[in-house]
Amino acid sequence: MFSSQHLSILYIEDDMHFREKNAAFLRENGMRVFTANTTDRGYELFKVHDIAVIVINLPLPNENGLDFIIHLRQLDIHIPIVITTTEADKKILIDAINLDISRHLIKSYKTTELLDTLKRISHKLPSAQTSVLSDLSNGYTYNYDTKSVIQPDGSSVVLTKKEYLFIELLLNSKSKILTYEMLENTLWPQSSMSMDSLRTLVRSIRKKTYPEIIINHNGTGYLSNI
Repeated sequence: MFSSQHLSILYIEDDMHFREKNAAFLRENGMRVFTANTTDRGYELFKVHDIAVIVINLPLPNENGLDFIIHLRQLDIHIPIVITTTEADKKILIDAINLDISRHLIKSYKTTELLDTLKRISHKLPSAQTSVLSDLSNGYTYNYDTKSVIQPDGSSVVLTKKEYLFIELLLNSKSKILTYEMLENTLWPQSSMSMDSLRTLVRSIRKKTYPEIIINHNGTGYLSNI
């Protein structure tokens, strides 16, 4: 068993036998593994658990797994993603490489290969090194590792999931308008977004950081002021 015990893995694989066999092996080696057979179920798990690494089989039946990865990259640009394929499909590989995947495995890979891949990735995670920080201006800093804001006096404020997802969108979309549609798709993917809920969220982020971090944009959305 290697040192990164309790590493949380989201494992999306449509082959139930293959998925459960590998998940059981990873759990025996100290990992927390959350399994899904569709990207919808995978996204539900991603929202409620602190996932460190994602393993996803491509292609998945009746859905585009690359779209799922694109959406994840809008939420978290740093999370390591391992893709698995039944054959070396060049188009999938090229598209996935452009989305900054960490590793690619060809099925049927051995369980030990998957474990070794996750071992190498674990040593590069922010929790194993220095925290990944981004300047928010006005003396505020965002900590990607702890999902918190470090205030000018050095104290930390923990963010809710919607708050840190919004801030990561701001960091990834400087000088770009975050439209209401984009915010609804990202922050309220399973329900409708009300303007009152959005305004409440914006007020909460401004209170935990500074008022000018988010700028209203002509009734179409918000702009980052980072």
